Amino acid sequence: MENTIQKAYAKLNLSLNLFPELTERGYYRVLFINAQAALHDEVAIRQCTEGIIINDTVIDGAANLALSAAESVAKRYPLPGGICIDIKKRIPVRAGLGGGSADAAAVINGLSLLFGLEINVKKRTALAGELGMDVCYCVVGGLCRVEGGGDRVTKLFGMPTIDILIAVPSETKPSTAWAYSILKKEEMGEGRKKVPVLLDALARGDIPAIARNLHNDFQRPVERQYPVTGLIRKKMLESGALGALLAGSGLAVFGMFDDPAAMETARVELEKEGARCITTHTL
Repeated sequence: MENTIQKAYAKLNLSLNLFPELTERGYYRVLFINAQAALHDEVAIRQCTEGIIINDTVIDGAANLALSAAESVAKRYPLPGGICIDIKKRIPVRAGLGGGSADAAAVINGLSLLFGLEINVKKRTALAGELGMDVCYCVVGGLCRVEGGGDRVTKLFGMPTIDILIAVPSETKPSTAWAYSILKKEEMGEGRKKVPVLLDALARGDIPAIARNLHNDFQRPVERQYPVTGLIRKKMLESGALGALLAGSGLAVFGMFDDPAAMETARVELEKEGARCITTHTL
């Protein structure tokens, strides 16, 4: 095989729960229920003469994470010649949708396939763990339960197809580290009790119940600092969304819809107010 094209899907945290206790590596202990959206970057990987080359169109650190992923694989496995990586970005950057992590995971998975390395999921997840907790999830993909420091990823059953509207405000958060810095310990882990209810709804394909049991520990602190995210969420709900939630550490917000007309109304209204909107669906 001379090349491979990997789809790097956007991450949706359906339930994002953080706990004050730190892991040995200094991360917050987590409990996530993650899914993916059809929205994706394309990561093309091919053999070239020497070195690791990534196209210069990727911004905001996504290329650095993909580069780190390639370097991590190259240190451990024989890769004859060089690696050329071309990333076509579609996932908004620094929006809480895991675009950079998805690209890095696509590099790990793609290199394994391209060079016939036969790296099993456990080893690929271990490589991903050196790059960030979301990379671990993205290596596995699909509907998953994520625990520990983000490195314990358990594949669940199939995800119901749900129409999703993603709205990204014009404002940009300083960083993911900043989002962690504004968390209040007393507000962490409050959504844990909803996880079994959410999982039951997912197993039954009960979309209204899924939407009612979404949770994100970042939502309240981020909305205090960036009220626009709360206004977007409110607008989605007023337009007929079954549920709406901050995406990851923000600042994107996603809404779940069962009425295409309602989703279109929300999209038009939010774009009038300056948000970038993307319609997609869960995988």
